[in-house]
Amino acid sequence: MKSDLAIIFNFIVSQWSFSPQAFRDAIINAALAKFTLSVIWWVTRFMVHKFPHSATMSILSRALNTRPAKLVVLVLDVTLIDVFLFFAVVSLLDLRTQFSYFSAWTSALFSFLLVYMLMITHADLKKY
Repeated sequence: MKSDLAIIFNFIVSQWSFSPQAFRDAIINAALAKFTLSVIWWVTRFMVHKFPHSATMSILSRALNTRPAKLVVLVLDVTLIDVFLFFAVVSLLDLRTQFSYFSAWTSALFSFLLVYMLMITHADLKKY
């Protein structure tokens, strides 16, 4: 069973066109883009609430309330869900194979991040 899982896992990994470095860079870029977009979104909402009669803020608010902007957020959410799912499964398999505090901690962390990203994506999907 374990060797079958290793063969399947190696096949899936070999199908990726990314090198490990490019895969890591793509994950980091998706996380940074999501963080930057979230900060811009939050600051804009705060500024619109604080200065409701500002023309610049209302234009920026309308630009961020478009369907394409919300679609970008959903694509970034799904990208991060895929990453956290992958790492949660790998860390849970490591925990099952040999118990250590590190594998328990990483399993808990990535499982939490996966659930958290699912909750955020669900909220963003309802806004879309």
